[in-house]
Amino acid sequence: MSRDGQRARSPKPIVRDGKTSLADQLYESVKRDIVEHRLPPETILAEATLAERYGVSRAPAREALKRLATYGFVRVVHRVGYIVTAVRVRDFDEIFALRLVLEPLAVELAVPRLRNRDSARLERLARQVLEIPASPPDERGGLIAQLNADFHREISRTAGNSRLDRTISGLIDELERFMHMLAYSDAISSLLNEHLTLLETMRSGDPRAAGALMREQLANDYATMRELILPDVSVTALGSSAPSSR
Repeated sequence: MSRDGQRARSPKPIVRDGKTSLADQLYESVKRDIVEHRLPPETILAEATLAERYGVSRAPAREALKRLATYGFVRVVHRVGYIVTAVRVRDFDEIFALRLVLEPLAVELAVPRLRNRDSARLERLARQVLEIPASPPDERGGLIAQLNADFHREISRTAGNSRLDRTISGLIDELERFMHMLAYSDAISSLLNEHLTLLETMRSGDPRAAGALMREQLANDYATMRELILPDVSVTALGSSAPSSR
């Protein structure tokens, strides 16, 4: 076990943008360090040492840790503090079970609200995937995970339902840990090329067609990624071969 992160690689320093609260910025910074394994599973994150490491006071550190616990990135251990959780196959299954319901709804809501600026942002994110092969090998995994997350968050934001947006954003936050683990696979790179196809359908103005395609793509993503996690298990339907825990 890495106590207070002493054996972990140094996390990235927090970058203050002056637009969002310090607690929100700290949450994003610590989450990114967990997702990218600068803070590996079983790292202890005490409130005081977290504040010192990121150069903030204890109040935003306390708030950020509570939010990280809400989304399952850390767990509370009595008289110890917070500990970075390990990822489980069961978590992956549960995330996709919800995404398959919520994200087709989000894209259906987004289609009639899609404006030129929204479409342009989505296209920029989708096309950036094509530039990843030119990036240094050790950066490609993080780029794929980040671009995938940003694309899906942009759709949920465009949907215009704040509660739906928050729920989907939380699921995508959790999924990023898996994406980062699997992102060096050629299979994962090919999945992200689906984004341009989805955007084209959204631009056609047919909400139901866009929702159906989103569900189809997510089901394909689930099956492909689950096979990479458990290569000896054949998945034909969501959860059909999922163990209760792993």
